[in-house]
Amino acid sequence: MKAILTSSFFWRFAGGFALGGFGVMTLHPAGAQTAPQTPAAIAHLAD
Repeated sequence: MKAILTSSFFWRFAGGFALGGFGVMTLHPAGAQTAPQTPAAIAHLAD
């Protein structure tokens, strides 16, 4: 277990995971709405 915690691969993986999570939270806030994907949804918004 100690070898895993001191390996550079583990820390690079953990750092990438943290940066990815930060990027997702920063670039896509929780209240963001996405564009409608179906014609029925688009027609509903036009009413």
